[in-house]
Amino acid sequence: MINSDAIHRSIAEVGDLEKIRDGEISVGDVFRSLARHPAQVISRWNWKSALLGAILRASFYFTIYQVSKESWLVTLGAVIVEFSFRFVTSGISGALVQSFRRASPAWLAMMIVMISLPVFSHTVEYITHYAQENLFSSIFAASENKARQKAFAISVLFSVLSALFNLFVMRNGVMLVGAGSETKSLLQDLKRIPLLIIEFIVILPNAILKSIRTGKILTAVGFFSAFGLSVGGILGVFRGKWSWAWTTALGAWAILLVFTFIVVVVGLFLKSSDE
Repeated sequence: MINSDAIHRSIAEVGDLEKIRDGEISVGDVFRSLARHPAQVISRWNWKSALLGAILRASFYFTIYQVSKESWLVTLGAVIVEFSFRFVTSGISGALVQSFRRASPAWLAMMIVMISLPVFSHTVEYITHYAQENLFSSIFAASENKARQKAFAISVLFSVLSALFNLFVMRNGVMLVGAGSETKSLLQDLKRIPLLIIEFIVILPNAILKSIRTGKILTAVGFFSAFGLSVGGILGVFRGKWSWAWTTALGAWAILLVFTFIVVVVGLFLKSSDE
């Protein structure tokens, strides 16, 4: 029989997690592999996540700045800064998320991604846009109507959902880079994304409900709590305002509660229809 310690060592010794063909890899082994071979995040830099992430976030900033009635000069400056740094960080984040796509237990991998990736990306986002408006305002004009604060607040919630969505689609073989035969073209990935979006909308409510049905109440509470705390905590820390933290957390919990209720109602309706 193969010793479990030997298995852990063999996984940690592999320079790229995508070269391991086991069905599942423990969360601990993922961390050990990343710690011993951090260069795999660069060699497996996810250009798909980089491209789509940069375009979506730049479009998001463009919309918020225009709604806030910022000038075109201010808007374009923010869009250029957002696109530039997101192209780099989204590729790194994509590689990190991909590292956890086969990690088990799945609930723990989900919580790690939901908290750690937004913290990383928003640390960079806050520093970048703060520097843009306070150190390089002569090059990139600063916002005049507090558009940056508005964009950052909404962006936190978007990041948590985005991190979870990336993990979900990668577990389904989409948006992969450097995964051998599992890697598909960007066009093939995009064709599968609409259906996956529909499935993703109910993944967290379903995870909570499944935990409740199987008697894992603490796991259900953990899912629910981590979602609100990650959104509110990140925003509160970066804005330095406790009021922002708890109001955003309450908003995130309210959204999740409503979606969970909708999933329950739809599930009951479909069950009664089958009968």
